Amino acid sequence: MFKSKRKRFLSLVSLTLTASLILSACGGASSSGTASENGGTSDSSGDKIKLTMFIWAGSNQDVVPKEVVAEYVKEHPNVEVTFEESSNAIMYPKMVAGKQADPNNPVVNFGYFNADATAKGVNDDMWEPLDTSIVTNIKDIPEQFHQPDNKGIVWGVSSFGLVYNKDLVTTPPTSWNDLWDNEQFKGKTALWDYMFYSYISPLIATKGEEIGASYDNPEPAFQYWADHSDQVGTLVTSNDQLKALLESGDALIAPFSAQVAQTWIDAGSPLAVAYPEEGAISFPYSLQVVKGSTPEQTRVASEIINELLSADALTRYAEATGTPVTSTAAAVPDKYKDDPSFSVETQSNGINPDWDVLARNSSAWKDLWDRLVKTNLQ
Repeated sequence: MFKSKRKRFLSLVSLTLTASLILSACGGASSSGTASENGGTSDSSGDKIKLTMFIWAGSNQDVVPKEVVAEYVKEHPNVEVTFEESSNAIMYPKMVAGKQADPNNPVVNFGYFNADATAKGVNDDMWEPLDTSIVTNIKDIPEQFHQPDNKGIVWGVSSFGLVYNKDLVTTPPTSWNDLWDNEQFKGKTALWDYMFYSYISPLIATKGEEIGASYDNPEPAFQYWADHSDQVGTLVTSNDQLKALLESGDALIAPFSAQVAQTWIDAGSPLAVAYPEEGAISFPYSLQVVKGSTPEQTRVASEIINELLSADALTRYAEATGTPVTSTAAAVPDKYKDDPSFSVETQSNGINPDWDVLARNSSAWKDLWDRLVKTNLQ
């Protein structure tokens, strides 16, 4: 996905987060809304330029994008932006289907995409290059976070750890092994359906040599989960579903975004995040323009992305969602200065999934999951 290999990416993540610190620097069913204004001073003639923006649902992920877009359309009355709020797991297949039906009428024109969707999009030729004469705030993001040919920009790097109910779990988890080999979580582990980087990738990283599993030979990893399927109580497809399961105790543990979980914790959820001793999963987030958008849609999308990449917007996004950002101009919010996910050490020890392999072999991995694991789940 990136210009560098995984090991180089890991070290560069550390360097960038170090610079950010020195300078004090994943939802449910789709919903939509529209941002438009009648006042303003530019783009005041001609037909309306209509775009659809994809944003993540829940956990304050919508706050800053909607604020930035509202300000933009106030100044550009000729623009109307409709929001699609969901998860990449739900939206990306819709984008592929839309492209197959009509490559010049994308389901969404631009938005937020996680590492998995980004890599799949590269493989599927989904992304339009960013015009750096418009997206000028890209200058504050180090080169290693620029996609090849500028087909997107990595603005944040999350960490996937182990989220658990601290009121009901007697012994907090410390290792990825707790997912598949811990009696207290038997039948109480929640996994996100098809989110293989959160439970197959750490299995390959920690037990791959022992069980003979690798990205080139993933079947032993799926078989290992099949043999430990009694650990799994629920497969989830949305943030809200997972949150409800963990809060109620129907699930006690799940591999998930530490940043999203922290917003739940800040709001009073009885949850906690454990960073496995083998390392958390480093999980980049990108902003991208979708190929097939008209030149005018592409221009507007690029202008909005530029505003989203401003130091102020990224700092506010970090404040609202707890996501570490890559811009060296942005600040680490005070309430997250002691958060492990913002630390160089946590990021340095991260597990980096092979996103390219995951993207290329998505169908084959889904088949293994359905055939070997889901058939064993009640």
